[in-house]
Parts: sequence; C-alpha cells; structure tokens
Amino acid sequence: MRTLHICLDRGHALLHKHVGLFFFALLSCLIVFSQENSRTIIAKSNFIFYGTIVKMNASNIEVNTPGSITALVKVEKVIDAVDPYQLMEGKEITVLLATVSNRKEKVAQVFYTTGWYYGKTLGVKEVPNVQVKNLQDGLKDKIAKERINIHNDSLQVELKRAVLVIRGVVIESDIRGKENNSRESEHNPEYKRAVIQVQTVLKGQTTSKQVNVYYSSSDDVMWSNSPKLTKGQEGIFLLQVRQGPSIFPVNGYTVLDNRDVQSPNNLQTILGLLKKQ
Repeated sequence: MRTLHICLDRGHALLHKHVGLFFFALLSCLIVFSQENSRTIIAKSNFIFYGTIVKMNASNIEVNTPGSITALVKVEKVIDAVDPYQLMEGKEITVLLATVSNRKEKVAQVFYTTGWYYGKTLGVKEVPNVQVKNLQDGLKDKIAKERINIHNDSLQVELKRAVLVIRGVVIESDIRGKENNSRESEHNPEYKRAVIQVQTVLKGQTTSKQVNVYYSSSDDVMWSNSPKLTKGQEGIFLLQVRQGPSIFPVNGYTVLDNRDVQSPNNLQTILGLLKKQ
C-alpha cells in the first residue's frame, strides 16, 4: 500500500505538467501494486487449490466456529501446497471463509488458504484476497515463479544482515564448548562449533583460511529448522554475529537461521542478489 501511495504522489505531481504522463504513471503504479498484492497473498498461503463449494455453513471438523462462516469444499485440483496438502485432491475439507461475497454452492473457484485444523479431516483459513477466482491457464507456473521471488526477497534480507558470506566446506563439526550449554532451558540452542575451510569470500573480508562457526545442535521445536553442520558439508555460508537469543549469547560467527546455509547450486542467485546491495 505504501508503494501505491508513493506512486500516486508522483503521478499527482505529473498531472500539473502533462495529463498523458499522469495516466501512464497511474497505470504503472496499479500494475506494480497488483504484483505486490499478488505476491503478498501467495506468501501468506501454504495451500492454494481449485475447489467446488459443496455446502455453505457446513463443516466436517470437530471445531466450533461461532460468528464465522465455513464451507464444505471439495478439492478438485491442488495448485500449490506444502506437505501433506498435496494429498488432499479429491477430498472434502472445511474452509473458514474470509468473506461470503459471491459464494454459491456447486460453484468452483481458486482458494488461497493457510493451515488451521489438523485431524481426521483438514480445516483451512482463507487468506483475504481479491485475486481472480477462475482457474486460469499458467496459474500454477505464475505461483511457482512468485515463490522463487518470495524466497529471493527473504534471502536478500538475510544476505544484508550477514557480515561475512563464504563458499566453503566443513572440515570439523560437533565440537562442544562452554557457550551457555549448561543454562537450564527447554529452548537451549546447545551450541556446537564447526570449522569451515574458506574457498571463496563472497561478501565481507577475512584473511583466514578457516573460520569457526557456531550452530544449534538442539532438536527443540525452536531450533528444528536451524542448520546442523556436518563434516564434509559443502555450501555457501551466511555468517552472522549477535544472532542468537540474548539469554544464550555466543561470541563468534553463527548460522542459526535456515537461510544461513545455502547449496553451492545457488551461487549465481546469491551473486546476483549481492550485486543489488
């Protein structure tokens, strides 16, 4: 929305100079806003599907939803989904609707949703949106491309935070130190140290051929997606500082975010993102 306001302000300034330029600027703004809005909706959704409303004000899950409108929907086609939603094709699920406008039984549409209830049957919440409801040709490919853009936007943020980005190989791992590992907490990251042989420096500066890096060895839910370094592992490492929780400080480089360890296959993507900084 902020982008749209900026565009409109610029367009208003052009209005006093040239009417044609104003409408061109306005059209450009609307296209950019539409793209941003579409990307935001996709980013919020982890289950996008084409489905037929079987029955309004109905549900097949064991949850009361007073004041909300639900619909029983048959999943006709999975368009984009995380595990295990790909298995929902042909099944009836409960959708907590964002709005009841233009919803009719026996009518199919594209649903942008996120997980909500997991039991014998599935319940999902619809992400509020004004996207086209018809199943358009190329929609699956369009969403796949937006997923890549969303991933790259997120990776760009983490690259900016990194003080050192290197391509290298882990030559030692599983080295236990005294970094707050004795503190009593179910969310203790249980830091371990790894040694990475530096092959190429992509961002930052270091003259060292090897760097020490701390990572979480904990399987706690808070750290389940945190990178676990293993001996012989090759990759691109986004090294951070002051990254861990304040109650578990660590003095040195860390890789605690799941974006901090990238496959060597992502080298060209990362180089391209670094050039934009």
